[in-house]
Amino acid sequence: MPENGQNPALTRPPILTREEASRRAALLADLQNALAAQGVSSVLARRHRLVLQGGRTRSEPSGPTDPQLHIFTPDGTDIATTHGSAYHFASGDAHPADDPARAARHAAGRTASDA
Repeated sequence: MPENGQNPALTRPPILTREEASRRAALLADLQNALAAQGVSSVLARRHRLVLQGGRTRSEPSGPTDPQLHIFTPDGTDIATTHGSAYHFASGDAHPADDPARAARHAAGRTASDA
């Protein structure tokens, strides 16, 4: 068991349908474009859980999981995800997904103003 005491099987992100994973990636791409307009670099990472089948044990399914947008500013990095209605940042912030420009302005200025 990891040092944090959490069982890795319980903390894995759920498998999404391909359509849902694509929808979330498209929303993150909107945020990525808004960040680029602010001069902020970011990388959209699609994620896929691969479970190898073997023996007679029943395994969890393989499939796409929550995509992430890795954001790089001169003052640090952050990771954004979305479930559709809001962008959620690893730093703890959340912003409505219907306004990616506002979320980008906040992400671009947050670390510089908080430092």
